[in-house]
Amino acid sequence: MIDRLGTLVGFLIGASLILFGITWPDHLSNYYVYQITQYEQQIDIARREGRTRQQVEALQQAEENFKNSWSAGIMRFLDLKSAGIVLGGSYAAVLIAFPFRRAVATFWYIFLVFARERREEEFEAVYNAMLEFADYRYRNEIIPDERIAQVPIYFLRDAMNNFVQVDWVTEEMAQEIINSEIDNYDWTQNQEIAVMEYMGRVGPAFGMLGTVVGLILLMGRAAGENAKIVDIMGGMSVALITTLYGVLLAQLIFLPVAAKLERNKESYVRLYEMIKEGILYLQRRERPDVIEQDLQIYLSKKRRMRMREERRAALARGDLGI
Repeated sequence: MIDRLGTLVGFLIGASLILFGITWPDHLSNYYVYQITQYEQQIDIARREGRTRQQVEALQQAEENFKNSWSAGIMRFLDLKSAGIVLGGSYAAVLIAFPFRRAVATFWYIFLVFARERREEEFEAVYNAMLEFADYRYRNEIIPDERIAQVPIYFLRDAMNNFVQVDWVTEEMAQEIINSEIDNYDWTQNQEIAVMEYMGRVGPAFGMLGTVVGLILLMGRAAGENAKIVDIMGGMSVALITTLYGVLLAQLIFLPVAAKLERNKESYVRLYEMIKEGILYLQRRERPDVIEQDLQIYLSKKRRMRMREERRAALARGDLGI
């Protein structure tokens, strides 16, 4: 029911924003156009009232100073109608195309761009923990629960408690369950990525839609007998700025966020795959040196060489107790 409601809301938002782009006054949409309109009106009033030449020229100079100011250079790129058509239209399309829950979470997905990928230190932490736990398992000793509780990665702690600390779970069952968890995580993340990629595709499309609307308005006003440049500027601003907004939002926000979410997902899946292999080795009570050789492929070459040397030195000193 809520998904149907979201689809209906999406249609209503999309239609309302197109109507808004057509009917909303230009001088109330773009501050630059609004200011130029005000100056032109003041100059016309001054001329009709027969004010002195100096007063009219002062108003013209004020208008020229505004056009050349840095604030005007910024304000001419800020347009309410263009933002409504592109942003609102893109979000309306998301409401129609995706379940309501995922459409609402769009803003959270954008915030996730600040989330980091799984760092090399976390892979190294899993590697060291697996070797430590392998020593216990190879000696047929119980791994202390308090030591497992100290593991900073939840997925590893949960797998240890469910598949290593208990004896009733077979290796095939553990592998199937962990694979299902990884697949479910991968599918969930792909849904989030799909939302941002979709917005990256429809954003420029709504930018072109705004361009068509702006050009139609521009042509209609230019055909009038008393058409002024300020009347044409409003339609031109919508025509050009909507395309600018659509391209910028797609290439600077939506698609980069989707790419970042994809990279984060891949780093998580790789870490989970490493944990899965380690858990299966622990279930079989493999020797620590066997686990070491296999899990090292998940580390960078530099860290791999350094840790291999440290491991050999520890074996030579007898610190590992094997």
